[in-house]
Amino acid sequence: MFNIGLCGVNMQYSEISSIQEIVDTAAKLPFFSSVPKERLKNAIMKCESVTADASEALFKKGESYHKGLYILLNGRVRMTDGGSREVIIDSGGVIGVSTFVGKSTYRVTAYADTACLMLFMPELYVYKLMEDVPEFRSSFHSLVSERNAELEGRASWSVASTTYKPLGSYMSSPVLAVNSSASVLEASKLMAEANVGAIVIVDDENVLKGLLTSKHIVQRFIPDMQNNPTDISAGKYMERNPVALPAEYPLVEALAQMQHTRADYVVVVSANSPVGILSNNDISKMLFHNINVFVTYVDKLETLDELKKAYSDMYSVAASLMENSRVSYDILPVLSSVHLNIQRKIYRLCGEEYYKETGFDLTKVRHTLMIMGSGGRREMALDPDQDNGFIFDDSVTDEEIAMFIKFGAKYSDALEYVGYEKCRGKVMVTNPDMSLRISDWKLKISRWVSNPGSIGIMWSSIIFDFDGFAGDEKLVWELRNHINQNINNSPIFLIQMLERDSGLRIPLSMFGKFIGEKDGKHKGEINLKSSASAFIVDVIRAFTLKHGLNDLNTVERMKTLRRMNVISEELYLHTLEAYETVVDIILKSQVEKAATGVHVNKYINPDELSLYNRERLKKALGHVQKLLNIGLRYFKGHP
Repeated sequence: MFNIGLCGVNMQYSEISSIQEIVDTAAKLPFFSSVPKERLKNAIMKCESVTADASEALFKKGESYHKGLYILLNGRVRMTDGGSREVIIDSGGVIGVSTFVGKSTYRVTAYADTACLMLFMPELYVYKLMEDVPEFRSSFHSLVSERNAELEGRASWSVASTTYKPLGSYMSSPVLAVNSSASVLEASKLMAEANVGAIVIVDDENVLKGLLTSKHIVQRFIPDMQNNPTDISAGKYMERNPVALPAEYPLVEALAQMQHTRADYVVVVSANSPVGILSNNDISKMLFHNINVFVTYVDKLETLDELKKAYSDMYSVAASLMENSRVSYDILPVLSSVHLNIQRKIYRLCGEEYYKETGFDLTKVRHTLMIMGSGGRREMALDPDQDNGFIFDDSVTDEEIAMFIKFGAKYSDALEYVGYEKCRGKVMVTNPDMSLRISDWKLKISRWVSNPGSIGIMWSSIIFDFDGFAGDEKLVWELRNHINQNINNSPIFLIQMLERDSGLRIPLSMFGKFIGEKDGKHKGEINLKSSASAFIVDVIRAFTLKHGLNDLNTVERMKTLRRMNVISEELYLHTLEAYETVVDIILKSQVEKAATGVHVNKYINPDELSLYNRERLKKALGHVQKLLNIGLRYFKGHP
C-alpha cells in the first residue's frame, strides 16, 4: 500500500498526482534505470512520500540514521558538513547513501534548498532490489563511491564499519530444515541431534514456509497434545511469518527488526529459499561486545579522579552504542551497567576509606543499599542523579544507622565529585527518611499507599522502582512484596498517581504545535523527561504494580504486560515506538552536548530538530496523551 506522508507529514501533489505517475517518474531516474518497471512498482508501493519546505532539514549531522534512502523527485537538496564541503542534489538524485552503507549517524546535514517532493524507501526494499537485480546493485555501489568522493574527497567504502556487516557474514549455514509435512517429533529429534533451538520449515520446492522453535514446541505443541490432535505436522505449529531477510541485510538492522517483532531468530533467504539462520543472542553478543572492554576498564580504576574521567567519557560510549544499535532504548541498560559499575567502585573505595577512618565495617551490618528511579529500572542516560537509600534489618541499632548516614554523606559527596548530581528531592542516603529499618520502610509505604499526598506520590514514583545495589538482597525482596500487597489492597493509589500526571501538560497544542518553556534559561525548549518519558514510565509502572509483577525496566514491563494480555498488541507497539522516539532524541541531544562541553540535560529545542524527528516527536507526544487517558480509564474501571 502506498503511504501518503512520512510520520504524519502530509503530501501535497503539484505535478505528480497518482501512484502510477510516481512510478513512471521514478522509472526515468538513473538510480532505477536497471530495475524492471513492474518490479520497481512493487518496491515503490512500500515507499512513503515526503515533502519539505525550503530551508527545512531532512536530517542533521550526527542524527540517528533513518533506516532508508530519500529519492528526490522534485526540488533541490543541499548537503553540508558545516564547513567548506557541500554537495547539491537535484531532481532525480538520492540522499543518504553514505549513511545507508555505514549504518552510523549522518555525517552531513541535508537541507531542502527549494520545496521538495521525495520518496523514502525503507532499506529492506533497497536490499531486496539489490538481490533481485544485480545491475541495480552494481550501480548503487558506484553511486556510493561517487558520493564519498564528493563528500570526503575520496572514493572509498571507508564509512562502512563493523556495524554494516551483513547477515551473510555471520549466519549459520547450511540451515537445518524439514518439510512442512514432517511431524513435530521428527523436527524435534533433528533439533536435539544438532543441538539447536530452531528448525526452518520448507515446502517441496525448498521455499521458506515458516520456523519451528523449541519455544513453539513447549508453548503450542505440548499443550495441544492432550487434545489428541490428528495433525502433528511441523507446519501446524510453526511461526508462519518469521523474520526473513536477504544475506546482504545489515546485522544491526536485523536485530532491530527482531526486537520490534520479539523474534528470537532471523532466517536468511535467497530467492525465497533459506540459506542461513541467526539467533537474537548471537547478534546481540556480536554488536555489544565492545562495551565489555569499557566495563573491564572501569573495574581496574582505583581513584575518584580516574572514575571522574571515566564518567566524562561516557558520551563516547553512548555515541558508539548509537552507531551499533538501531533501537535506542536498548542502549539504556548498557549505559546503566557502566554507570552502576562506576558507582559500585565509588562505594567500595569510600567504604574502605571509612573503615580506615572510623573502624566501622559496613559489611558487618545487615543492610541493603538501594538504587532507585532510572538506576533501578536500568534506564540511565548521560545525566543520572543520585537516587538511593538504605534498608536496615530490624536488629540494627540507632548508633549503627547513624554511622551509615555519616558514611552516606561521604559516599554522596564522592558521587557528586565524579559527576552524579545530588537529588533535588533529597531521595538519597544522607536523608534519614531514606535510611530506615525494614519495618519502618513498610510503615512509611503503607501510609503513602493509603494516603499519599503530593510528597508520597512524588517519592513513590522514584522509590517504587528500586533494586538492590549492595548488601543483603533479601531485604529488597521483602520490601517489594510488601509494596505489591499494599497496592493490591488499595488500587486508588494508582488512580491518584495517574491523575497527578493527567493534570500536567503534554507540550503539544491541539493544532500540532510544540509548546516550549515560556521563560528562563530553557525558554522555547521541552524537557523530554518530565513531559514525555516520565508519563510512559508512570503508566507502565501502574499496570505493573496492579498485577504484582517484579519487572523493573520499562520495556521489559511492557513485554510482560503484553504477554499477559493486560495491554493490547496495538497499545504495546505504539507505546514502544513513542518511548523509542523520546529516548533516541534525548540520547542524541545529550551526546552532542557532552561532546561540545555543554551541560547535559533532557531539554531539547524542537525547532532544531530535523523534519523527520519533529514529526516523530509529535506522534510520540500524541500517543503519550492517549496512553495516560487509557491508564486512567483502566484503573477507574471504565472500558
